[in-house]
Amino acid sequence: MPGSVTIPLVTLPVGTRNFGPAALADFDSEAELAIDRTPANGFNAQPATTTMKIAVEQSNDGGGSWFEKASEMIVGGVYSGKGTDTNTSTVWVDLAPGTGRQVRATLTVAGAPVAVRGSLTLT
Repeated sequence: MPGSVTIPLVTLPVGTRNFGPAALADFDSEAELAIDRTPANGFNAQPATTTMKIAVEQSNDGGGSWFEKASEMIVGGVYSGKGTDTNTSTVWVDLAPGTGRQVRATLTVAGAPVAVRGSLTLT
């Protein structure tokens, strides 16, 4: 069964917040960070001036130092593609191999406070 970090429904102020860390199993090789855009005051209800960088970070030394593996910028507003609204923003990454690794989600909000919930799933 894959591991995960839950991002509970929370309104994040402008600034940076980490969720996790979670220990990686030696065989974990991928992570997907998914942010639900649909809560009240979430990204679908925000203007384009509200943004959030979502990032997956990894530590190979027990949390002493962290490096970004992948990131994506979320922008407020409802976005549609191929006839459907986008209700989830995601970033997926291959993890660096090794033992004793950790992973976390880092969310950096700009513009205005925003409601988020989501998960960082490890496989």
